[in-house]
Amino acid sequence: MAKKIVFTTLTLVTVAITAFVLFSHNAVAQSDAAASGDGPMIDFKVLGGFIIEGIVFSIVGLIILMVGYKVFDMATPYDLNRQIAEENNTAAGIAVAGVLISLGIIVAAAMG
Repeated sequence: MAKKIVFTTLTLVTVAITAFVLFSHNAVAQSDAAASGDGPMIDFKVLGGFIIEGIVFSIVGLIILMVGYKVFDMATPYDLNRQIAEENNTAAGIAVAGVLISLGIIVAAAMG
């Protein structure tokens, strides 16, 4: 069950980051094309580059988050996976959530 949750979360985060990159770059490209008055509304070569960029940034960001989680897990005196999954330790879950959110903000700012 835990592997299914992790896979679903990974998929949703990758799709969300890719969609964000696409829509933010696409809006800028459309406003530039509308201002110049020429050229197609969507340049598919640029759009493909933005899709690849979004996927690469998503994968790199998730790898950094996983490494950060493992470092936090090694720094704690107990096994976080066992505490959260088997013993239902809410405090450990909140601590892990805080670490992942803070790392996510740092990674997003570094990649932005």
